[in-house]
Amino acid sequence: MAEYLRLTRPPNAFLMFVAVLVGVVFSEQRNFQTPHILLALLTAYGLTGSSMALNDYFDREVDAVNNPARPIPSGSVSPGSAVALSAVLAALGLVSAALISPQSLMVASAAFAAASAYNWKLKKTGLAGNMVVSFTVVAPFLYGSVISDGVVSGRVGVFALLAFLANTGREVIKGMTDVEGDARRNVMTVARVRGLRAAAGLGAALYFAAVALSPLPYLLGITGPLYLPAVSLADAGFLYSCFQLLKNPDPETARRQKNLTLVWMLTALVSFLLGGLF
Repeated sequence: MAEYLRLTRPPNAFLMFVAVLVGVVFSEQRNFQTPHILLALLTAYGLTGSSMALNDYFDREVDAVNNPARPIPSGSVSPGSAVALSAVLAALGLVSAALISPQSLMVASAAFAAASAYNWKLKKTGLAGNMVVSFTVVAPFLYGSVISDGVVSGRVGVFALLAFLANTGREVIKGMTDVEGDARRNVMTVARVRGLRAAAGLGAALYFAAVALSPLPYLLGITGPLYLPAVSLADAGFLYSCFQLLKNPDPETARRQKNLTLVWMLTALVSFLLGGLF
């Protein structure tokens, strides 16, 4: 059971759920309904876990080279079981969304369709595929706004932009860790096409862009003063990762910074919540 759980990447699902809360906080009505929030948690875990399991299914040959300890290449979970788990989790996520509203189901379905298309075909496109993944990462912001208002609030767009830039940088950097395995599926990552140094430069540039734009929510009057000191911690983390990647553009550094980015992103999400609630 631990291996099945690991297949679904719970930390990623948790980040998605926090992003949903950010979407609610910056909606116009801030309509918190406990049943809807609980259903949103099921949607976040269900659809994220489903797409992660499907990703591991399609990447099983690549992971045999890059990440042999992953559940499928290690033999602890069969490919067929991963697909079955993905289907069950997808049903859980979509049904939970449908129980909230038709608009919620539309946003959830669009995000899940994009994630599925990426796992099936679009991953091979490299940077374009990276941006598709980033759309699925910002979709929870939109989802939270739709849960509250029935429509997407314009204020959510600022936070979606910051998350899009940061996650696209992370996806580019992930490609640096998988060059050998990606060659097996002909995945045209920036690292494979342009080299490790170019990928590190682009990833760092996207991180820096997110940092440079991070004061925008405060300057636009969307957040309160607590936002600035909180987001500064996330900014410091992203700048640290930029420095490390430019200093050592190698797979091991990329792997460390890719993992640390989840910490910086969680810190940024907390800063969004603090800025909106206070």
